Amino acid sequence: MAIKLSTLAKLAKNELCSGTAFLILLKIELPGLEAEDNIHVVANTEDIYWCDQLYQAFPFQIGTVKEDGSGSIPSVELKVDNTTRDMEYWLNHGGGGVNAKVTLYVVLSTALDNPVPELQEVYSVTDATASEQWVTFSLGNSYPSQARRPWDTYKKNNCAFRYKGPECACTSDLEGCNHTLADCRARGNSKRFGGFPGIDQGGLYV
Repeated sequence: MAIKLSTLAKLAKNELCSGTAFLILLKIELPGLEAEDNIHVVANTEDIYWCDQLYQAFPFQIGTVKEDGSGSIPSVELKVDNTTRDMEYWLNHGGGGVNAKVTLYVVLSTALDNPVPELQEVYSVTDATASEQWVTFSLGNSYPSQARRPWDTYKKNNCAFRYKGPECACTSDLEGCNHTLADCRARGNSKRFGGFPGIDQGGLYV
């Protein structure tokens, strides 16, 4: 469902030096395994607790969400580190991973006591492969009713505000703006930048 960003998220977005980061969490539920065997990981340098659940710091990459405009279910590629073979072990014990349920959450690093994520997407695994470096999941969005999406799009280096409009409120004498963070800084208005520079996973747009 469409939602508005929380007040904390808006503050963190606009205050670039706040020390607040948007954290991407994954819960992977493999078929045939008990709930206690669900995989919980976070794209972070250290483990965190959210909703009384430990999310372990673990490398993963999320590709671009692909939509062809035909109304078909969008797909996305998820790569989880396999250099230790931990993921491959669970993949082999979870029926190969196909039909697994993957829930993606985006939360604020300074608001881990808030049980409501800023973003939630729920996917079904349509294919899974393993190499020495990655376990790669092909994800299809088969649980749209469980999704939690903001009204607007998260973009790392693009501001949606109209230049010198009420949300931008820039007072610079410079004419025009290309809506990037660099242009915003050049105009002394980076605290009101309308993008999300804290998102470091390239290609994640919703």
